[in-house]
Amino acid sequence: MKHQLGMMLGISALMMGPAMAQQQAQQQPNPNQVAAKALLQAADKAMGASYLKSWTSSGTGWMGYPGQQFAEGDLPRSDLKSFAENVDLGSKSASWQYTRVQGNNPLRGGGAGFPVQGEVNFKEFVNNGLGWNVNPQGQAAPINPRDGADRQLRLSLHPASFIQAALADNNAAATDRYFGRQNRTVKVVAFTIKVCDRPQPQCTRRVTGEFNSDNMLERVVTWFADPVLGDKMVELRWSDYKDVGNSVKMPHRVHAHIGDHPLIQGGHNWMDVRFSEIKVNAGTAQAVPDNVRSAPPVTTSNVAANKLADGVVQIAGGSHHSVAVEFKDYVAVIEAPLDQQRSLAVIAEVKKQFPNKPIRYVINTHNHFDHLGGLRTYVAEGATAITEDKNREFFKNVVLAPQPRTLLPDRLSQRPFAPTGPGQLMLQTYTDSYTISDGNQTIELHTVQGLNHSDNMTIAYLPKQKILVSADMGGPPAAGSPPPANISNNMIVFYNNIKRLKLDVVTHAPIHGAPGPHAEFERIVGPAAARAPQQQGGG
Repeated sequence: MKHQLGMMLGISALMMGPAMAQQQAQQQPNPNQVAAKALLQAADKAMGASYLKSWTSSGTGWMGYPGQQFAEGDLPRSDLKSFAENVDLGSKSASWQYTRVQGNNPLRGGGAGFPVQGEVNFKEFVNNGLGWNVNPQGQAAPINPRDGADRQLRLSLHPASFIQAALADNNAAATDRYFGRQNRTVKVVAFTIKVCDRPQPQCTRRVTGEFNSDNMLERVVTWFADPVLGDKMVELRWSDYKDVGNSVKMPHRVHAHIGDHPLIQGGHNWMDVRFSEIKVNAGTAQAVPDNVRSAPPVTTSNVAANKLADGVVQIAGGSHHSVAVEFKDYVAVIEAPLDQQRSLAVIAEVKKQFPNKPIRYVINTHNHFDHLGGLRTYVAEGATAITEDKNREFFKNVVLAPQPRTLLPDRLSQRPFAPTGPGQLMLQTYTDSYTISDGNQTIELHTVQGLNHSDNMTIAYLPKQKILVSADMGGPPAAGSPPPANISNNMIVFYNNIKRLKLDVVTHAPIHGAPGPHAEFERIVGPAAARAPQQQGGG
């Protein structure tokens, strides 16, 4: 009996040994977390970050238009005549107010109000994940919750707030990183922070920062949610640190990139600001306007069907429209803008209008992100995307390829096609012209020439109905509305391409705006085009 008892005690000790060792290991501090705490405390001392509760800064520089570039190349940009930032960490609120002017920047690419005429003012705000803008009339309007969360994250990307946020995260960890081309080593700190109160994953974000040998933060990298790119990288480079009083050092320059990707040539420069004045603990809390706080979340799912002809329906109801065209055995949809939420609503309406017919094709007018953000949803349904050939590599390697989409999962990422299964074509590109036809219904696709808004712009012409679908090049004014005060270069280039292609147009169906008669477009734009036959379009 004693022998058996001894064996049992021995076996128990052997069993308990690994468990106790594991428990002791778990109780040991993580060396990377310990290193992060020490580094952050040293950085806090070097910069005086903990002293900052708020700040204001002002300066000048330039800013790009993300997602509005040509098929290849950098973002279009305009100068910042003024830039003012007001950050209050205690209330988790901030404002960014700036004035854009075109300056000497090239007129290539798009973006709201690009190229800038005169001076254009912007007022952007956030408070605890609620974002809003204020228009020139002083009216506040809420923004998309996804963009509000991104805006809230910006509060933690400044060196002072980065250090405070990372110190507050017990799981923050530090590692070394060697830059061979510079022959130097930096310390990299990574942490997570909550930026809103909605369900995960959008509200918890990853942030990393690189500290130099003087414990000053040089670079911050994080990710925004993007319907086109997935987890979109954002990089901010902080430099030109100067003493601003009370033993506080603040960077007086920031250079930022947004949307850089290893399979996209070059960098996408977002903004560059040099601060001429910084005041610490001078920021004020930004109160949420009552109409913003009580407003329902901004959505893109409102749809309104507008029949243009038999078998042709414009799906409107928002800022960007789509046009569904019925064929004998399938449907083609022209334009998949904004995001998955919009596409799901449009697809549901298309199925209602044309039941029991699959969407075989989704046609993209051009590569700007607001016009292709919902394209992946159609591909997840089995549709083939059609776009101009300059977009081939971008669509193949980025838009339709598996990308990390932890912040904004979509149907194609959650329900992917098996690589060795029956699959689908996914992508079809064309050069100059392309035709879809079943003998009864026809869509002609043509590349627009001489346009500086986009080098891969497609217009879709329905010869049977004499309907022309276009994006970002204007169209006839809405019924009862006066003609535009200025005829844009985009409109002139559009007009000249209609003439070049000898299209017999009766009705315009623009992606932005209401359908209207071509005769009215001809009356308004024709004289301007005659006066400037060689002009090309910007904006």
